[in-house]
Amino acid sequence: MPGTVLIAHGCVEVTLMNAHGHVAIIHHAREGETLGEIESISREPCLASCTSVGPATYLTCPVDQLVRHLSNPLIQRNIMRITRARLQRDNERNYVDQNYPLDRRICAYLLRLADRNNRVSQSQGYIAKLANCSRQSINRALAGLRDDGLIMIEKGKIRILDRIGLELRLAGQTAAAPQPEMGMTSTD
Repeated sequence: MPGTVLIAHGCVEVTLMNAHGHVAIIHHAREGETLGEIESISREPCLASCTSVGPATYLTCPVDQLVRHLSNPLIQRNIMRITRARLQRDNERNYVDQNYPLDRRICAYLLRLADRNNRVSQSQGYIAKLANCSRQSINRALAGLRDDGLIMIEKGKIRILDRIGLELRLAGQTAAAPQPEMGMTSTD
């Protein structure tokens, strides 16, 4: 469907297929994100494919409607901000993918895939594909995160229990135990 899409609810997987048929997962777009505006403006074919992951609701803006409003400086600025945010996101992800060990990359993938309730609907096999490693390697890394109390795995589904702890692990730090305030004593 030509035009721009605004995701109102759900998750949309954005993938790219090369000439040999190999598919790379580029992004998981969520509520409030737009897709297709650059292709709409440039009148070029879509660079990637989009597939909803579970139920999704989206609004569409046909190409002619978007083009009609392009002279508005607010629209121009917002499209440039969206483009800049995507470049920054992609640069950060490339850095993580190229420089971080698997256990830290998995933290990034879980944070990226989690919905607003901290649930990851994708399977461990899916995460292995995303990380370009074996499912056994994913299972070992997830077991470590579970043992550290950062995630819970129940019936094959992952839920983040400690988002801040997972972010700290991604940054190469470990969560420190809370320290009592100065001058406070326990009254057991």
